[in-house]
Amino acid sequence: MLPPLLLALADGDASALRGFAAAIAAVLAVGVPCGLIKSKDRPLGARDGFVTVALAWIIISLFGAIPFYASGTIDSVSDAVFETISGFSTTGATIIDDVEAAPRAILLWRSITNWIGGMGVLVFLLAIAPVAREGGSMFLLRAEFPGPMAAKLVPRMQKSAKLLYEIYIAMTVVQIVLLLLGGIPLFDSVNISLSTVSTGGFCVRNDSMASYGAYAQNVTLVFMTLCSMSFSLFYCVLALEFLRIRRSRELRAFVVVVLGVALLMGIDTASKFTSVADGVHHTLFQVVSIISTTCYVSIDASFWSPFVWAMLTVLMITGPMSGSTGGGMKLSRVMILCKSTYRAIARTVTPNSVHLIHLDGEIVEEDTVSAVESFAVAYFMAVIFTAVVLSINGLSIGDGMLAAISSLSNVGYGIDSNTFTMGVSGLNIISKAVLCFDMFLGRLEIFPMLVLFAPETWRK
Repeated sequence: MLPPLLLALADGDASALRGFAAAIAAVLAVGVPCGLIKSKDRPLGARDGFVTVALAWIIISLFGAIPFYASGTIDSVSDAVFETISGFSTTGATIIDDVEAAPRAILLWRSITNWIGGMGVLVFLLAIAPVAREGGSMFLLRAEFPGPMAAKLVPRMQKSAKLLYEIYIAMTVVQIVLLLLGGIPLFDSVNISLSTVSTGGFCVRNDSMASYGAYAQNVTLVFMTLCSMSFSLFYCVLALEFLRIRRSRELRAFVVVVLGVALLMGIDTASKFTSVADGVHHTLFQVVSIISTTCYVSIDASFWSPFVWAMLTVLMITGPMSGSTGGGMKLSRVMILCKSTYRAIARTVTPNSVHLIHLDGEIVEEDTVSAVESFAVAYFMAVIFTAVVLSINGLSIGDGMLAAISSLSNVGYGIDSNTFTMGVSGLNIISKAVLCFDMFLGRLEIFPMLVLFAPETWRK
């Protein structure tokens, strides 16, 4: 919170200064006594990892909401918590109707919540202040890892966390520099970059990216694409392990899906664009923006036909590659589900045959296949439950399911004509609480949050 505090001081913004001072005081008042408590020296298990990650995200979101409320930018505690959870979960849906009227320090804090949440709160803490043994650290990584399978990039967990953040920081800095070279103001460049590499999507303008022009949009498109890919691929580039990149079936699927959907969108909307280049630019930007779950917009959302939005809704569900900063189910899970379905059909035809599921030339363990299938069931059950709850507020089943998918996949697309506020300000506190829970579910890959409600979790 120090950078936005300093910005509030430089701007002479008393309300923002008061908000961050109150938040820092609250963090110190709680954090310092907790830091003095001596913990038992024992390794963390899988259950400990899931519970630690889930509780850490809840606690950090509560403290993160203080600047919004104490500064008066958001006058409701529930709305302030929603905004913060939307930030840390990288959903990017906002309660604030006019972001351009908000204090710059508050806008910077929103983008910082995106950036920290993009790589993961616990991965961030492991990188800068590891407090657990290597075995326990791996369980923390598994609880936050975006995809069906987590793995260390290098032998030591702390080194893996640092390497991830070195790549993450480098991409952030490079995007800031490129935007500055294009004449984008420093404040805008920093905020756009923080929210792009995290695929969070918070922006400092009411029209998202629409008014920035082609250069800024193209730079953002490149980094949305990069951050839709697994960060392990970047490690392979640094380690010169290009064979692993060539073997990545998920990367091939990502390229095919993006180009295929963009082509269909281009054909559907070709007559609406003034030139082919303009059409290619906007279709690619929108496809990558949605599949990466960033949800930036380069053109008015009403421009696209129902057919286009149907395809984009599917991309919201699938999401980008596992190991990226994006949300959604992840393409690797979708691929495993498709292979599992095909195997079920094949077993029906030839019951005595053996059918193993392969991904990137390796056999996928049956435990992983089962976990992926359970993930899909839990995901769609959450969508249905959320839609039912939101119907109490008068939302149609379609709007309710769209809001649920947007929250669970951490996309942030709106349920009304305003795609940036998501239209939640008029919902009751129960509906907002369910959407907040969905955002946590999506960012933590569902199970770490559900573990909190399992009786076995709290038994010795």
